[in-house]
Amino acid sequence: MTRTWRGRTAALVAVLALALAAAACGSDDDSAGGVEVSDAWARTSPEGVEAGAAYMVLTSDEDDALVAASVPTDVAGTTEVHETVAADEAGGDDGGDMDMDEGAAEGGDDMDMGDAGGDDMDMGGMTMQEVERIPLPAGEAVALEPGGYHVMLLDLAGPLEEGDTFTVSLTFESGATQDVEVEVRDDAP
Repeated sequence: MTRTWRGRTAALVAVLALALAAAACGSDDDSAGGVEVSDAWARTSPEGVEAGAAYMVLTSDEDDALVAASVPTDVAGTTEVHETVAADEAGGDDGGDMDMDEGAAEGGDDMDMGDAGGDDMDMGGMTMQEVERIPLPAGEAVALEPGGYHVMLLDLAGPLEEGDTFTVSLTFESGATQDVEVEVRDDAP
């Protein structure tokens, strides 16, 4: 009888472990802590470019905010939450500029990232800057997209190539965290 009980216990533990592992996996249309994430993607990057960005749509059940993001170090050395704004609206400049041509400011593929190690990145009439939070009003879809809010990937470990995937870990003001699988693509989904 003891062996049967041990066998059943071992089987139950194995089933629970598999269920927990499956629940921990993020997807392109997943929700945790009341935030649904969809259409997660990153644009391909040419060889030698040291910065990239991840985009997605966030919809929260309750008022919340995205306050941080991270990726594994084999993807990028630094991850920041950014927004693109008109250069005259940007707050402060510490000299760490990133120059991009007009096509990149419009979400195109042509980027000259130069020194991407500062808080503000100049793109002609537009600039990217780190933000402390991206508000997520209850029930409203908030798009992280080219030319707006985005997850900035600095010090890329290598080029982002079409078809690759990586995980972005999101942290929300509510304390919830969520891992999201991001697909590298040439164009938005």
